[in-house]
Amino acid sequence: MTEHTPWDFTIREFVERAGSVKATPGGGSTSALAAALGSAMTAMAATLSHRERTPDQRERIDEAEQEMKDIAAQCERLMSDDMQSFAAYLKASEAADSPQDEQLVQAVRRTIEVPLALMEVCVRGLQQARGIAQATREHVLSDLGIGIVMFEAAARSAYLTVRINLPACVNRREAEDYGDQADRLLLQAERLKNLALNEVTQAIERSAERVD
Repeated sequence: MTEHTPWDFTIREFVERAGSVKATPGGGSTSALAAALGSAMTAMAATLSHRERTPDQRERIDEAEQEMKDIAAQCERLMSDDMQSFAAYLKASEAADSPQDEQLVQAVRRTIEVPLALMEVCVRGLQQARGIAQATREHVLSDLGIGIVMFEAAARSAYLTVRINLPACVNRREAEDYGDQADRLLLQAERLKNLALNEVTQAIERSAERVD
């Protein structure tokens, strides 16, 4: 029998479960969903922008479409990984005699590494979204912009998950390295979002001027 995961929920089911006392879906799953929605909006903008484009633009659009499919699949996997890592952490916490217990140490690492992986996925998504900003057709520019916003929001959400789990990492050097990686990824996401949104906004304004 196939396991029923939050990825298979209706929107109503996901929202109701996320807002309940149940441990999952929680913040990690919500971050993964936000990133997946970012990939969906970016994919739609790419798919609807093939007509009357240069060969170079079509190549970038094709690449973005493929990347968004891969990113959506990774978001589904990371949602599952997040749930599993949290469950493993709870189990290890109950069984551990001390914070240095090896199973607990490994479980803590996973609660940090999974959201870090999601942040990396979001940066990839933002790079691709920015890459097609100039090639996107006018009527889906706002959708591309929404995809950009969702990717950055997902990265920022995953960053918070990393930060709240870092104190449980008993290896302080390791915790510092994780924190530095999260800081770098968040800065990348913020920079890419600002650059990409600026390009989208300018394209929308140029479109409005042509109408006038």
